[in-house]
Amino acid sequence: MLLIPSILFFVLLFVGREELGLKGIVISVVIWMGLLFGSSFLEIPYVFTSAEALLDIVLLFIIFSGNMNITIR
Repeated sequence: MLLIPSILFFVLLFVGREELGLKGIVISVVIWMGLLFGSSFLEIPYVFTSAEALLDIVLLFIIFSGNMNITIR
């Protein structure tokens, strides 16, 4: 169950490689590594998984924002 956000992160990087570009991919991986190393020093469980899920949501909005129509009536 804790592996799902990690797999989704790398799938999103692969799917959105044209939208993100090399700079976006490098920044995302650096943020991911920072979360990984930063959460290893904390004693709170599931910090990395929840932060990675939030990063996945941000990547979803960046990659698929052109395909979503949000209308408020």
